Amino acid sequence: MLEPFDPTSAKPAKGLVTAKGLSDAALTRLDAATNLRGYIERLLAEGLPADALKVIVQALPAQYVVAWCCECVRNSLDGNGAAIEADRAGVRLAEQCLRDPSESNRQLCLDYAQAGRYGSPGAWLATAAAWAEGSLSPISGAPVPAPHRAVSDAVIAALKMAAARAGADREPRLTAYATRALIVFGTN
Repeated sequence: MLEPFDPTSAKPAKGLVTAKGLSDAALTRLDAATNLRGYIERLLAEGLPADALKVIVQALPAQYVVAWCCECVRNSLDGNGAAIEADRAGVRLAEQCLRDPSESNRQLCLDYAQAGRYGSPGAWLATAAAWAEGSLSPISGAPVPAPHRAVSDAVIAALKMAAARAGADREPRLTAYATRALIVFGTN
């Protein structure tokens, strides 16, 4: 169990959450939260799953965020078709990059995302994996470490795009993603 997701944690959520990107509704609920898990659970109970996801990605190390996103996107890829198969390829590339964050694997992820014009969950997931342990700059340039926020934003884009495929079930799918994070990172 990761300490921020421990239901008995004494650390207040306010010290772990940045306001950037959170809705006003989520920010008004921050003061009342006792710990991060309680805050996330409150956001979910009050119908703010997109904000809950933003809090989750802020609290986790980049590699954990990408691994969790791989699971969420992979499990939401129902059916067949070119778009679904392309996203499955993106998930495989991201997982490969997590296992072996070599420059060649990172470049494969970035090339995949660029070829897809960042227009799919798989493309953003591959981007997040490439940035999780590497540079934002091309191979020929000086290394520029990706800030955690860049990885987080790429993961949020992947999750929202994957959930959007569910149509009217978008919000329940976002809630399921956040709930999965609480299970994976908040149980022994």
